[in-house]
Amino acid sequence: MLKIDQGLNKSEEIANFLLFMLEEDRIPVPRLTIGQILLAKGRPGLNSQLLTSSIISRFDEAGVPTGVLADGTPNVMESLIKVMCEEIVDHLQGQMRIDVVVDQGQILTANGANAGGPVVSFGSTVAPHTGIGVAR
Repeated sequence: MLKIDQGLNKSEEIANFLLFMLEEDRIPVPRLTIGQILLAKGRPGLNSQLLTSSIISRFDEAGVPTGVLADGTPNVMESLIKVMCEEIVDHLQGQMRIDVVVDQGQILTANGANAGGPVVSFGSTVAPHTGIGVAR
């Protein structure tokens, strides 16, 4: 008969972790208003250089030195942050996918014309539709 190694028995820990993930006490993500979403069109997009500068400007808060170090060597922490920001922004802009769904029942209007004159149609969508966006 095989003996169970109690050091490898993690089922209780896994169950507790899954229950933690399902808890409803998590902080909800704030909902954006339609105005906020429409104004997002004016956002400049992601910029790795601005992100790098923003992070390095806060090094003092964490007690991290900035600029050339006292012994004259380059600050490798700044270089690391630069590389990380470039890779993160590159992956977000080049690999990230944004899917959107438009609810059914959206009102639509269509205009057109035929030999009898102008035609105006009103209606609504009968099923949800999907769309694709581009991360910038």
